[in-house]
Amino acid sequence: MAIKKGSIESEGYNVLPVIPGNKKVWFLNGDLVRIHHLNKSNGIMSVYNITKDQIESCLISDFKKKRERAYTVRETADLVNRHKKYMPSLMRRGVIPFPTGSQKGGARGFQVRSYYSESQVREIRDILATYHIGRPRKDNLITNDITPSKQELTRRMGDGILTYTRTEDGRFIPIWSESI
Repeated sequence: MAIKKGSIESEGYNVLPVIPGNKKVWFLNGDLVRIHHLNKSNGIMSVYNITKDQIESCLISDFKKKRERAYTVRETADLVNRHKKYMPSLMRRGVIPFPTGSQKGGARGFQVRSYYSESQVREIRDILATYHIGRPRKDNLITNDITPSKQELTRRMGDGILTYTRTEDGRFIPIWSESI
């Protein structure tokens, strides 16, 4: 959901709910994985590695420490405050990387869900923050007021709390961020 032009910056973005990511698919060591079998009494689990097309075993504690949430292209577009139909054009132009497909070898295809990891979403936010919107300015400065800040993105992903104060002119300024 993009913020309408002329509105108070970040106001519309920060009232939106947290996007928790997918509950069935995660990234583990850069590979897309899905839980195959869980043995809580022994502390061992089996995961199906979608990228390598094989079943792997690991400790539950290691999985919980090293896993990264997986976000679909639509969820990523919502997180970086862009329209979902704008993302493929950014990929084709080489501005942002392509997502990992949920087929063998990470292949993408028609009607195949593709995912970005948490670190990739943060990279995309950093790339789009340096990307100018509209006609280039004569002084070559970047005008980009719809990309969320790092704190706002962290809050929207559900990792932190963001507190704002309102200034006299009506703008919202973040005071501090606290991890949950």
